[in-house]
Amino acid sequence: MIRVVAVALCALLLLSGCTASPDEALDDGLPDVTLAGFDGGDDVDLGDFTGPAVISVWASWCGPCRREMPILEEFHAAYGDRVAMLGIDFQDAQTDKARALVEQSGVTYPLVRDEAGTINGAGAFPLLRGLPFLAFVDADGTVTHVEAVVIDSTDQLVAMVDEYLGVTL
Repeated sequence: MIRVVAVALCALLLLSGCTASPDEALDDGLPDVTLAGFDGGDDVDLGDFTGPAVISVWASWCGPCRREMPILEEFHAAYGDRVAMLGIDFQDAQTDKARALVEQSGVTYPLVRDEAGTINGAGAFPLLRGLPFLAFVDADGTVTHVEAVVIDSTDQLVAMVDEYLGVTL
């Protein structure tokens, strides 16, 4: 029994060093990369991207991402004229499943693809160890906050925009 507990504690200590916190981001800007538009959409140069905006990093294989996409679309429909939304389909080789998810969710905000994981650990993005993931970008293009979080309601995202972007909706 003691041996099992010791092994579990060692594993816990090792894994605790594998979590990225927002403070571990490399800098406060978005990486200078151009991501291809999703399903024929416009390409986006993240280095030139400014806000106020919320960037959602997602994938079709991510269950929480699937649940939150309709909520992000509700936010976009209600507040997209004041706070832009951008979705990044991250390391997702399942193009057909991603396309089906977008259609099923009714997403109309801009989407781009990062199949190679170019943003991972670049600019203000830490090494992404879990999805969904959000980045908040101010009017100057500064990333003010990054977090692996599941959005459960439009009100939750409105509160985060107020806190991290200073935009009252």
